[in-house]
Amino acid sequence: MGDPSDIGALTLAVGEMRGQLREMIHAQGGMAQKIDFLTEKALLAPTTTQIADLAKRVDALEATNDRNDGAKGVFAAILQSRFAAWVAAAIGGAYIAFDKGVFK
Repeated sequence: MGDPSDIGALTLAVGEMRGQLREMIHAQGGMAQKIDFLTEKALLAPTTTQIADLAKRVDALEATNDRNDGAKGVFAAILQSRFAAWVAAAIGGAYIAFDKGVFK
């Protein structure tokens, strides 16, 4: 038959092959987990049409906000002007004067 040292060498080689096979199976499992994660992430990621729709919505909201800020800015400037205060005081004084009968 074979030499006993050959059987030991074969046993050692089979053991090494089993270890390498186990490492390859483990590596394949790790790669499968990574691919599953990336696939799930890719499926949940927004598409280009969704991004374009969001960009349109943001643009519309910014335009509305700018219009509101402009209108509020003009109104606030009028309220803070001294001329508007004098005109309001004159109108108020005239109203009170006519209401109380100072000018008949």
